[in-house]
Amino acid sequence: METSITPQRRHARCWRPVLLALLAVGFLLAMILTGKLPETRQLVKFEARGVLAVPPEQVHRVDLHVGEHTITFVRLSEHAWVGGKGQESLSGELQEHLEQAIAFMHTARPVRVMPREAYRGTPLHEFGLEQPRCAVVLSNAQRVLLEASFGAYNPQELLQYMQLRGDHNLYLMSSFVGQAWEHVGEHVGLRPILP
Repeated sequence: METSITPQRRHARCWRPVLLALLAVGFLLAMILTGKLPETRQLVKFEARGVLAVPPEQVHRVDLHVGEHTITFVRLSEHAWVGGKGQESLSGELQEHLEQAIAFMHTARPVRVMPREAYRGTPLHEFGLEQPRCAVVLSNAQRVLLEASFGAYNPQELLQYMQLRGDHNLYLMSSFVGQAWEHVGEHVGLRPILP
């Protein structure tokens, strides 16, 4: 039994590819005119969930404490920093490390937050926070924004204990956050005192 295609069906089949091509051209024109792809609901927007609540650009002063030594960095403009006793301009690599360390404080979310009840009775030296490896004070033009101390690593050395001044919680952070500050210190000759 042969099926015959009616002229109307044949006509509809001819227009289908033309219609699809017109829709594709319309989509491309919309992208060109707006300059962006349409938003999809499948993509999750990035949200900074670090311990520094303000954007990194608002940090104007950094005091880095490593052992008994302290170095201060001051932002002159968006990408210009000075540091040290003579307030010399920072070199490209040191400046990159400093800006990256500040950015990590804003973007890197704590892996675990331990309330005081979870560690009550355990002395701070068990977390390496009695004499921290390094500590940092971040300020804007008016006030201190954040003070953080970085202590010991967990046994796998993937996480590091951190404590914030005025906060009774202990934080387990990805180790790259504290290491970023140690790299800044190493650039200026400061090395943490190891237990």
